[in-house]
Amino acid sequence: MEQESKYTVRSYNVSKLILCLLTIAALAVMINTNPVLSRYLFGLPVVLSGLLGIVGSVILYKGKNEPIDEKKIIAFIVNTAMVLLIIAIFISNTLY
Repeated sequence: MEQESKYTVRSYNVSKLILCLLTIAALAVMINTNPVLSRYLFGLPVVLSGLLGIVGSVILYKGKNEPIDEKKIIAFIVNTAMVLLIIAIFISNTLY
């Protein structure tokens, strides 16, 4: 009988939401009709994705004893990348 991996599935769903938000941010850059509006349409999804990356990493840590599968690997990569990106954004905005 397989063990139900509820933390992995929740973290995977968070990572899918992160990828959707990043797609919205990329579309905002491509459209770029109004620079002020595009700034918010790009910045808000990126910051939200960073916060969701932190949440997804915490959820994934809670499920550290669950079996490793492709959903867990994808969730780990996406969540970790977003955590590193949001840290880099905060550090670059603090230094400059």
